[in-house]
Amino acid sequence: MMFVTRIHWRIFSLLALLMTSAGCLGASSEAIDLQGKPIDPLQASHGKVVVLVFVRTDCPVSSRYAPTIEALSKRYAQNAEFWLVDPDKTEQASAVKKYLADYSYSLPALRDPEHVLVTRSQVKITPEAAVFDPHGKLVYHGRIDDWYADFGRARPAPTTHELSDAIRDTIAGRTPQVSSAQAVGCYISDLD
Repeated sequence: MMFVTRIHWRIFSLLALLMTSAGCLGASSEAIDLQGKPIDPLQASHGKVVVLVFVRTDCPVSSRYAPTIEALSKRYAQNAEFWLVDPDKTEQASAVKKYLADYSYSLPALRDPEHVLVTRSQVKITPEAAVFDPHGKLVYHGRIDDWYADFGRARPAPTTHELSDAIRDTIAGRTPQVSSAQAVGCYISDLD
């Protein structure tokens, strides 16, 4: 009996080591692009600041932020790589493509059905953003700004701009003054 247990333990240890080195465990950042190919946006951004913006096609707050997200991506395009991420496990690529067209997005989009990026970014709401420094360290996660005081209750205009501030600080090599801010929107379903 002891012999079987040792063999099983060694096999388990070897499998865990192989899975970790293959990226199956640990800090993998892969999602799926709209053509169905796995992609790691942190690696694909070639040392730039990475901004992941989590949106859902059925979330009205996400939809209202489309012009703001697009404008931020253009403002910081030289130093930051923006990605839209749809965390809905059941959303099809065709629906995400339609959403991008309907809201005039020019950003690359990913699907995150396994919540790999959701977990790494510590997000729970859409729209919510995560900013990673050029080394892949999460430096900010949370709302885009304070336009929404509560779900269904928007201000005439935002008074704070947490995402823009975090991007600007990170590009300048500074730690953002705010590392997280509570987002308002639609909860990401099926979180572990």
